[in-house]
Amino acid sequence: MKPVIHRMHRLLLAGTAGLIAATMSASAGPDDNTLVYGHGVAITDIGPAFNAFLQYPAGYEAGFVIFDRLVTFDDQLTFNPQLAESWTIADDQKSVTFKLRAGATFHDGTPIDAEAIKFNVERMMDPEINTTNRPLWDPIAGADVVDDLTVRLRTHQPFALLLNTRPHRSGAILSPTAIMEYGQESETQNPVGSGPYMVESFNPGLELVLAAYEGYWAGKPSLDKIIFRYVPEAATRVSALQSGEVDVIDNVPTHLVAQIESDDGLQLLTAPSLRPMGLAMLTTIPPLDNVEVRRALNHAIPVDAIAEKLFLGQAMASNSPLAFNTVGHHGNEPYAYDPDKAREMLAAAGLTDSDGNGIVEHDGEDLSFTLLVPEGVFANDVLVAETAAASLQEVGVGIEIRKIERSSFWDTLRLPVADTGWQIGMFGFNPSNASGLYHLDSMYTSNPDNADRPSVWNITRFANAEVDDLLAKATVTVDGEARAAILADVQEIIWSEAPYIWLHVNNIISAARADLGGVEVWPVIFTIVRGGSY
Repeated sequence: MKPVIHRMHRLLLAGTAGLIAATMSASAGPDDNTLVYGHGVAITDIGPAFNAFLQYPAGYEAGFVIFDRLVTFDDQLTFNPQLAESWTIADDQKSVTFKLRAGATFHDGTPIDAEAIKFNVERMMDPEINTTNRPLWDPIAGADVVDDLTVRLRTHQPFALLLNTRPHRSGAILSPTAIMEYGQESETQNPVGSGPYMVESFNPGLELVLAAYEGYWAGKPSLDKIIFRYVPEAATRVSALQSGEVDVIDNVPTHLVAQIESDDGLQLLTAPSLRPMGLAMLTTIPPLDNVEVRRALNHAIPVDAIAEKLFLGQAMASNSPLAFNTVGHHGNEPYAYDPDKAREMLAAAGLTDSDGNGIVEHDGEDLSFTLLVPEGVFANDVLVAETAAASLQEVGVGIEIRKIERSSFWDTLRLPVADTGWQIGMFGFNPSNASGLYHLDSMYTSNPDNADRPSVWNITRFANAEVDDLLAKATVTVDGEARAAILADVQEIIWSEAPYIWLHVNNIISAARADLGGVEVWPVIFTIVRGGSY
């Protein structure tokens, strides 16, 4: 339970909530056994399917509270049992058999048995339902009920990431009874889950209230309620944390870290991210279809200075398409910051400034790109975009920054090429199952049709037959060392082909009240509050 003084502190300051943020609830502060998470990205739906990118990341974090999975991660990304007590991988690496816990139930009281797991697996195999996690699900052939508490997942071929599909967001287990009664998309607003907390109320885009599920298989959870509350401005989140209006916040800007560290009533929660940031280039449009132009743009950006000065040491310049701590990471020779070299490479590619106005020309016109950037989705996103734009303009490339609302950012990235409205876009993929193979497959396997929406997250429309073959080989290579060697070759090719202007990998920075325990920051960028307790 929270100390009484902490609750009194909340009540005394509750009257300032309206001044702190218009998004805060107008009601009195929650009782002493409620955790309030002030997050920087709105939750608009909460199921594991149907355009999962729209739930990212706050909807994912809510999902880790509402739903259980067969297998879960901890903050070290180690596999741990959840609904499955144990599992056995077949010798041929084409199936895994899970033994389920006895007595576990969904929030509607129906049993979590092998039939329920089979229903969930087959549902997420459907690309019309599970739209963006195909590298994890296309290899799965089906699920078999062995007995009431035993289920077997089968794959078409040996599948290196079969176990990694289970802790992923898309591995969440929902009540089949509720889905069949209320419809496939009922999960987006009012899911019936399997985790320690259940949905009490949901005001999309503003607030999600969860109540403890007393029938949870591991016993009633420590808290009575968890509230996810949208607080878009970083400074407002920090003020709300200091006032006691919220208990946990995410997306702490680096310039506010010292303010939190100096407050004895707060704790800083950090972890190195698995999300490398970059500027995606549409590789199918001239002159970005020229690899030398893309390499030149990489030499134009002071990535070390961005990591050191904009992130105050809370980031490192990238040396790979994967983050440093991702399984399978292989380092490459960085693109050194060298504006003179960038200008020379652009000139060698036929891009010169013939009229002396400081901008190189392409097909007789000044070369200018639209740079798509969200506001508040990534750490320092606008500031990084402005720094990159200034650096690109310094070597003669015109840049128009197009800021876009968080709610429409993800879908805009995935529009057909003719509808995108950008040529360079800020993006960072988070391999939320911790696998470098999943990361590379999602981002760099060739799209079936580069003019249409990308099949997963290949928004650059990168296409390389050798990379496709190597990734397909890695998918069926279950030996870890052999798979890592294949992925090293993949990373070298992609790094050299430069579909991105490679930037940095920044730390995840969250914060909490000092007397709150059990909150974890996972390297897959999520702040996990399901174990929170006072």
